[in-house]
Amino acid sequence: MNSKRLLVYKIVIDKKVIKDLKNIDKVWQDRILEKIETFLKERPYDGKKLVGNLSNFYRIRVGDYRIIYQILDDIITVEVIKI
Repeated sequence: MNSKRLLVYKIVIDKKVIKDLKNIDKVWQDRILEKIETFLKERPYDGKKLVGNLSNFYRIRVGDYRIIYQILDDIITVEVIKI
């Protein structure tokens, strides 16, 4: 088993993401935040790895929304950069 999968990652959410969330229906806000809190904290590598100039990033889908994030293993952090 990959030792990275045993870690619990700290979640950092970019200020722009918080601003974008405020423009989304409350039901979807809750679903997105729940996905960030549960999925990204424990299984960030299960997201879809992006390619090309975005190859350092991953995404997961929540309904019609996508959560774009990067994994910073050296500080055990997942940084959410875009919804």
